[in-house]
Amino acid sequence: MALVMALTLVWQLPTIIWVSPTMGGQSVSLRISPNVIESLVALVVSLAVTDSIIQVHPILSHLSIWRRVRGWWQVYSLPAALAIVVVVAQPLAAPPAVSAVAMLAAIAAYVTTQFLLYEALDPEHPHHGQFVFFLHGIAYVTAFLLFLLVYQTKGRLLIAVPLIAGTAFLLAIELLRTVAPSQRAVLRHALLVGVVMAEVELALTLVPITELASGVLLIWSFFLLINVFQNRWQRKLNRRQFLEYGFFTVLVVWLIVMIESEGLGRLLAVTA
Repeated sequence: MALVMALTLVWQLPTIIWVSPTMGGQSVSLRISPNVIESLVALVVSLAVTDSIIQVHPILSHLSIWRRVRGWWQVYSLPAALAIVVVVAQPLAAPPAVSAVAMLAAIAAYVTTQFLLYEALDPEHPHHGQFVFFLHGIAYVTAFLLFLLVYQTKGRLLIAVPLIAGTAFLLAIELLRTVAPSQRAVLRHALLVGVVMAEVELALTLVPITELASGVLLIWSFFLLINVFQNRWQRKLNRRQFLEYGFFTVLVVWLIVMIESEGLGRLLAVTA
């Protein structure tokens, strides 16, 4: 997986353009960008990597691949979403040194995610709650990066909307699987999250607000959707959820204040 991530940093895939035969004087062209191809490759490779890791866990080692996927398909979602966000965001990174550091951080985050998922497979593990808490943190940070970077694909709706819908769907699976009453409920509500986030992105393209502010609104909408479903099933606010609410509320408020005061632009200028 690290090799795939690194290749997207140094090897730019070509753009694929398909033009249909002319019919009635009209033809249809389909353009597939390198980001789309790289994200699909990252998705497939990440699924294979995750399966190769979890299949040696004591509670899964005796299962066939079909039974393993059917019973534990939710654990494949977070690494796949993280891999997609990393490879799609790479062409947007500026200096080579920054890109290299960002890639090392992304690889470390991916390895950490796989470790936490493996350890959290056993619900009887004494630190299961802590593992889930950190997995949720990684999922929210991944969503945060996705929604803040998506403004750079503004106008390319064929890329931005499916990317948001698909990645939000994968992240929602991870965030809902530990509290949902059934696997069907996880799938149904995660699909709903993906559809709603795609609609929010389409709506934001019609509103005259800054692109950075639209990214903040996307992550806030995603956070509210996830927590509405979690509270619906748990019917209580536990300590972990209280920390999640507090952290992301403070983060969103800080970002909005910085955007409105143009402080974020000055901070980025000084950093550059």
